[in-house]
Amino acid sequence: MGRFSMDELAKTAGVARATVYEHFRSKRAVLDELTSRTARDVSPGDVTEGAPGEPLAILRSALRGACRHWAGNEEAAREARTLGAITGAQRSGDLVPLGLNKVVDALAATGHLRSHWTREEAVAALQVLTSFDTYDRLRAGGTRSTIEVEAILTKLAIAVIAPANSHASNAASA
Repeated sequence: MGRFSMDELAKTAGVARATVYEHFRSKRAVLDELTSRTARDVSPGDVTEGAPGEPLAILRSALRGACRHWAGNEEAAREARTLGAITGAQRSGDLVPLGLNKVVDALAATGHLRSHWTREEAVAALQVLTSFDTYDRLRAGGTRSTIEVEAILTKLAIAVIAPANSHASNAASA
């Protein structure tokens, strides 16, 4: 667990050591809570806010929203990823943003979802595409802009999720 101690935490917080132990049983519990809070702080909210009503436009809007969110929270997301690696805790920053369920429902309702996908599979695929790890990898060490990442994600999402007859007419408008 490194160099951090419960005594140092208590001293920094200006409380008694017993107070720290009332809230956290161990250093692991402190790190797990820190990881969870950091991840929650950078977790995207509803990425479809203000999205137009056409399902593929909603999909593009969700991808754009996720990219812009990660662009504005790169440092904190990397910190959450590091804390998760140190503690072994699951990061909640990559949990399904509220809007992904809406995106998949809209795609399914209008026939823009491949027939072999279940709702859960489609949401899971979009969860991977909108995760910080995917965004960070596609940024390629900062050599790609957020707009370039958005374009790549849009092409991937349409190719993976939408039926073939949706690709030609909608990929061009992506």
